[in-house]
Amino acid sequence: MQALNGWLKAVRADGLVLARTRVAGPWGFAVQSCDAVMFHFVAEGRAFVRQPGMETMELQAGSLVLFPRGSAHEVVHSARGKAVSLETFVAKRDGVVDRDPKAVTLICGQFDMDRHLAFPALRALPQAVSLQAGMAPGCSPLSDTLRMLRNEVETPDFGNQIVVRNLLSSLFVYFIRDWAGAVSPTANDWFSAARSPHMARVLARIHEAPERAWTLEELAGEAGLSRAAFARNFSDSVGEPPHSYLTRWRMGIAAQLLEATDLRLSEIASRVGYRSEFSFSRAFKLARGASPIYYRRSRVSRSETGPAVSQS
Repeated sequence: MQALNGWLKAVRADGLVLARTRVAGPWGFAVQSCDAVMFHFVAEGRAFVRQPGMETMELQAGSLVLFPRGSAHEVVHSARGKAVSLETFVAKRDGVVDRDPKAVTLICGQFDMDRHLAFPALRALPQAVSLQAGMAPGCSPLSDTLRMLRNEVETPDFGNQIVVRNLLSSLFVYFIRDWAGAVSPTANDWFSAARSPHMARVLARIHEAPERAWTLEELAGEAGLSRAAFARNFSDSVGEPPHSYLTRWRMGIAAQLLEATDLRLSEIASRVGYRSEFSFSRAFKLARGASPIYYRRSRVSRSETGPAVSQS
């Protein structure tokens, strides 16, 4: 539990509604591969989801589908329906309400997050995850959140954007919570590791104290395992060696500090376990493909020009 809490706190999924529409007749849109977690919620009616090389998925009223790795897909009115680009669909349909009793009500959006930081968990999820949340009040926290989300995007009022953003953050947490709770202990992935007595303690300690100069022996001690057994079990379940995960986490925290603070590089280096600015800068560039200074400047420049919806 503690490992998941630390992960969710750091990842900070920032949700955005791209379109809300009630549409009838032939319709469909295609979403290109992107660096965001995409989602579509069918509040009423039904829709179909197509993915290259995968079986067509039918979504009934109350269905939520997420694409954790931003894979390309199409959402259409019928299994063989045609699709236009998402941008074209949003431009024509966002906010439009069709009164046809057979119309489909859709809410589509995305979660932006540090994908380097979130990758071990996102990798453990299927390419597409479909959940039947239902729409009855009190059915589940997930369904209640979706119902409130629909109400907020359909009823203009002051503070809508703030409420929607908070609801989307809650939606992501409920999704992760439901998925983690349903994972079998024998699944041997990041979620099962985050709930196992041995690996969860290690993940929590890494999340809590990235500044500590962890050794393999110390991490194995936290897990209560021998060094060899710990290294093997960690790599098998998490998907990478312990120190690779530690470096990934450190660089994720460093990226957030570069974006959100004016701390000097030497201070950030110290907070994520590096004794010198030089060693930190070298590790950051190796992990992120850009120096800390360039990364900070590019993020500040992007925030000043405003967020852009990208389907690259």
